[in-house]
Amino acid sequence: MEYFLDTADIEAIKRINEIFPLKGVTTNPSIIAKEKRDFKDIINDIYNIIGKEKVVHAQAVGSTADIIVKEVNLLRDTFGENIYAKIPVTFEGIKAMKILSKDGHKITATGILSSQQIIMAAEAGAEYMAPYINRSDNIGESGVEIVRDAYKILEMFKKSDEECLKRYKRVFELKILGASFKNVRQVHETMLAGSKSVTISPDVFERLIYHPYTDWSMDTFNSDWEKIYGDKTLIDLL
Repeated sequence: MEYFLDTADIEAIKRINEIFPLKGVTTNPSIIAKEKRDFKDIINDIYNIIGKEKVVHAQAVGSTADIIVKEVNLLRDTFGENIYAKIPVTFEGIKAMKILSKDGHKITATGILSSQQIIMAAEAGAEYMAPYINRSDNIGESGVEIVRDAYKILEMFKKSDEECLKRYKRVFELKILGASFKNVRQVHETMLAGSKSVTISPDVFERLIYHPYTDWSMDTFNSDWEKIYGDKTLIDLL
């Protein structure tokens, strides 16, 4: 599994990166604008925290394929090879993906609300495809079903077309990047449906491993220990 943190909040990134095994950080125009700082400074600050060996996803904001292509080239020139360009699955976005993928750009398709958008983005050259789980649920659809259906189609595609499998495997592995979560259950079910990557906001991320009985168990252990050994640790006793 690949875990990404979906924020540009520097303090949240510092806190969670110190604890959890992150693959990288994802952003979008709203997340960036929320910080009210220079775009370039934000991305550089994120890399300074997580390291250049990890990846950052930053979204192109142009409305035409020509502008998107120019933006993505500038992203790579400015931040290096470990920047993934998020491109929406619009007509112009798909057109840009086809152009950019031929030049070896790392692409994350975004704004996804259907299985066919996932498949089309994969065909256009995207490595990551990011379906919005909670947003789908909010309009009466099932984000998990969108992931499950797309995963089945991608698996059938790989098994039935060895040449395409070789082509993709030589460059990268196609990954569904589950996004837009409001609770841990959505994250869990998206993984079960076939999403190999997830990007999660800080508030949900910190609840991934929370369980009240874990805290209760540790409190009980500590209480029993202190009755005999006080505040000594194994460092003191070994």
